[in-house]
Amino acid sequence: MWQEGGRWSAAELAPQRDVWTQFFADRLVDATYAAFIAETLGSAIGSAGVLIHAAIPRPGLASDRAGRVQSLYVEPSARRAGVARSIMQRLVEFARDEQLISLVLHPSDAARPLYTALGFEPADEMLLRFTRG
Repeated sequence: MWQEGGRWSAAELAPQRDVWTQFFADRLVDATYAAFIAETLGSAIGSAGVLIHAAIPRPGLASDRAGRVQSLYVEPSARRAGVARSIMQRLVEFARDEQLISLVLHPSDAARPLYTALGFEPADEMLLRFTRG
């Protein structure tokens, strides 16, 4: 996904593998990350995750956790076949079951219709980056 987006080369990403491996291992242990993988014939064709974080409780809601959808990706050969929708439907179901306050994500322009159809709404957010992105 990072390479396809054109921001990093394989050489730049190679050292990051160990960092990601440790990060996801730790998050799976402390239950602050859930991954969703679509497969066909035993091969992954798409995935997404939700990073669960503490959130200030809202009136009328018992939860103190919210989610940030991370890195929805579908292999090019499997696109436009409902894979992303299936992954996101399962992720939203998980978020509801976990009683998360909300889910936030940053969609590409091409993905906005999918998220709108799933009930996501535009929201105001600003960002200050300390890295390349």
